[in-house]
Amino acid sequence: MASSATHSMWTYVQSHRGRCEHRMDVAMSGRLEEICTDPICDRVTIRNISAHGARVISERPWRTRELVHLAEPGGEQYLDAEVVYCEPLDGNQYAVGLKFESSDRPAS
Repeated sequence: MASSATHSMWTYVQSHRGRCEHRMDVAMSGRLEEICTDPICDRVTIRNISAHGARVISERPWRTRELVHLAEPGGEQYLDAEVVYCEPLDGNQYAVGLKFESSDRPAS
């Protein structure tokens, strides 16, 4: 079951599509999952999120242009995204920039 904090994050992203870029700073758990038949999943910390994308902290590197799902910890809701960068950080962690798939579509 989704927590109220997670639910509000997904609601925030969906309701702010097509508006000026506004990032919501957060520090919440999530899951990054490859979109393929045998996906690799990784627990991540979501650091900020907007209607256009997110920055997450991962314990593994991700490939630029890789298509992924950014999911809530329970996996009930997710957003399709593309990895736009992956930068190494201290402590064997990586900062991963995501662009949401529908962020370049016109607002409804």
